[in-house]
Amino acid sequence: MIGRLHYATIAISVLLVAILLTASKIVTKENLVPLTTTTSYHDLNNRGNTEPLKRIDNLEMLSTAATDANTTNILYRLPSSIQQSEYPLLIVKPGHLNESNLYQLNNGQLELISQSTRYDFEAAPEFMGFQHSYKLHAHAKEELYLQVKHYRKVAPSVEVWEYETFNRVDNQYNQLFTAIFFGIILLILVNAFFYLIIKRKEYLLYIFYNSTFLIFLMGSTGYIYQFPALSFLANSKNALFIFLCLSMYALYSFTQAFLSTHKLAPVEHKFLNFFRVSMLVFFAAGFIISPVPQLIVSMANLTLVLAFPLYLWLVIKLLRQGNRQAFFFALAFALLIIAGVCRIFATFGILPMNFLFSHGFAIASLLEATIFTLGLADRVLQMKAQRDSAKKEFLESTQAYELQKNFSTLLNNITQKLHNTKSQDYETIVVSTFLKDLRKRIKFVSAAAIYQMDAKVQIYAASAQERQKFSQVIRDNSLQIKRICDLKTPKRLEADIIYEDMFIIPVAMRGHEWSCLVLEVDDDFRPTNSMLDFLQHYATELTRCLLNIESLRLIKTKAETDDLTRLLNRGAILERLELNLVKAQRNKDDLAIAFVDVDNFKSVNDEFGHETGDRCLKNLAHLLIEELPQNSVIGRYGGDEFLAILPKVNKLDAKHFLTIVSDKIIPMIVENKKCVYTISIGISELKADTKDRLQLIREADKALYASKDKGKNQINLAH
Repeated sequence: MIGRLHYATIAISVLLVAILLTASKIVTKENLVPLTTTTSYHDLNNRGNTEPLKRIDNLEMLSTAATDANTTNILYRLPSSIQQSEYPLLIVKPGHLNESNLYQLNNGQLELISQSTRYDFEAAPEFMGFQHSYKLHAHAKEELYLQVKHYRKVAPSVEVWEYETFNRVDNQYNQLFTAIFFGIILLILVNAFFYLIIKRKEYLLYIFYNSTFLIFLMGSTGYIYQFPALSFLANSKNALFIFLCLSMYALYSFTQAFLSTHKLAPVEHKFLNFFRVSMLVFFAAGFIISPVPQLIVSMANLTLVLAFPLYLWLVIKLLRQGNRQAFFFALAFALLIIAGVCRIFATFGILPMNFLFSHGFAIASLLEATIFTLGLADRVLQMKAQRDSAKKEFLESTQAYELQKNFSTLLNNITQKLHNTKSQDYETIVVSTFLKDLRKRIKFVSAAAIYQMDAKVQIYAASAQERQKFSQVIRDNSLQIKRICDLKTPKRLEADIIYEDMFIIPVAMRGHEWSCLVLEVDDDFRPTNSMLDFLQHYATELTRCLLNIESLRLIKTKAETDDLTRLLNRGAILERLELNLVKAQRNKDDLAIAFVDVDNFKSVNDEFGHETGDRCLKNLAHLLIEELPQNSVIGRYGGDEFLAILPKVNKLDAKHFLTIVSDKIIPMIVENKKCVYTISIGISELKADTKDRLQLIREADKALYASKDKGKNQINLAH
């Protein structure tokens, strides 16, 4: 348990260091700076000196829009230095500003060029964070003014960037949030796994909280718009507000369940109920009122701030009682609560909206999820350590018996899968099925079946990545592995620390030099004798199946092949037709089939003999293979009739290919006599009303008989 917890701590530390390094890189990147951050401005709410704006005749139009001294209504004059930039970009922050308007001065009149609000987009914003952005290259030589309006006092940031430079900065932010949100999603899955093991509602509440809060974070940062199917969850102020209220309701509910406040802190439990009900009220308001009034949003933010001292008091009280859960709770939520309060203060304008206060909440969310997951892991490991060792030994001793009893079922399952699988995938099916069944009985990280025959080492694993990993294990430890196999005694590798988790299970198999099953296991893997017997039996059967695959592949190929033409036989070509029809209907692709029949084939056999008839069929099979597209599937339907399947080809293109086949048929010389033969062809294609392969075959067959009736040596298309 201590070892696992230690490794989990290291993994979390590495993840946090990576996040901090990325954040540091974004903040300290000296060469990624705006062209200018100094812009002259005038407060339109201030009726004082308007001398700098005397050239604007319609200034009053802007001033009347906002007269309250507690609002923001600022007019910026953009610097003329933007003319020196090839592709200037105007960026206005913070992104939650109500409105910004870009004007050009024309003969003393301000004319509106463009307008931006937080929720006026229909597609994914070009940049993250909802900055108001304006591309100025088309207006760089004009005198430009920017008006910023907001319902309360803020200090907007107006910067002019080179487009490419700002795009690089935005990409770095995107990388940071990708790491954060992927980490949170991964931890949600880990907590879901814990819930399936423990079956306690506090874990389910925590998953609910983290999931809804993740959607709020992705929406507030703009990251959610990388997933168009989810953009509807955050394309309005109401949507973000609803998910914030929902996640906070889940957080209060989780706190009550996890800390057992009903028993340990009944007074604080009632206060948490008040906050829960408040979040439900705000949640309902977000559903009913659209757009949600700013007053309600401010009240919700204030409620969240008021909950902070309650959380602080509750954690301190439970820690003094020696509650271990309170320790993990405090550690997990301390940074999140601090970052949340700072974010709210920054939104109110009390703190500056810089990188730390703007994005620290997202980083703190990942810290909260990782620390709390560590606490959950500690609890799960403690419960696992309390297992009855006698019961474990009994279960292990019965595994060999269970394997022997159920092995026929496993082999039948594999045989059925191989029957419906392409022969090149046989090894993958066998290994994946065996290892999936083995995981039900033995805990391991990964595994590979390995054997050496004729100086060639064969390695079979569940994925290409695992196969590469075990290839390196064999290269670095081949002599030791061979020695373990010769001794026929399962043993852990005695090698460098990177290989100490590899357990070798020898297999006694005649006909090759050595073979084994390699398991990557945990530190606490201590197999009993009954388990080792079970593993050797299992590994032997897996290796035997792999060695028999080539024979099975030859048997299946022979069963599907026509002996004369080496094409698919009737059963195989009909099976391929069914597969191609389903695939074409699913992908809405073209599909054509053609029946090809040798004209007067009986006369050829009667006049020149059956050997000549066989030559005729072989030549035609060769022509079909050569002239039809490479992805075509061709089979001998019966006698002198062939069936060709042409995926992604319509009937007109199919006629073109088969016309070439027909034109290239040349007479055969048999005993100084010329044997002339021709072919008749009927073609059908997949249509909207095509029900099944029988309909396709019936239409092509009908077209073939039309070719015969019209004098043969023709190609007819089905209607």
